Amino acid sequence: MIPSPTELEPCPAGCGALVLMTMTEHGRRMPVDAEPHPDGNQAVYRDGTGRWRSRSLSGRDARPPEHLESTYKPHVAACPRRVVQQAIPGLPAPRPRPRRRAPVRRYTTWKTR
Repeated sequence: MIPSPTELEPCPAGCGALVLMTMTEHGRRMPVDAEPHPDGNQAVYRDGTGRWRSRSLSGRDARPPEHLESTYKPHVAACPRRVVQQAIPGLPAPRPRPRRRAPVRRYTTWKTR
């Protein structure tokens, strides 16, 4: 399924490319390229309200694309203005921060004399 030109928006990163904004399974907006791609990892479809939805095709429990879904590539994979964090030379790689445990609350009962 190919979107019409009126459904495409400019890239949110500002590269000027037209992208299709979809809603992921988790409720986040994700731009995908305007044309379907056979090597894409997103299954894009229209729901009953006419909104474009996308779901991942990679992962442990991902289903293969169904007959009404087309495969697209996420636009962040090809966007020339995407933000890529570069390692700073001479600094070690950052270590993950340990999770803090919640403080233990102990309740005491007061005895009256």
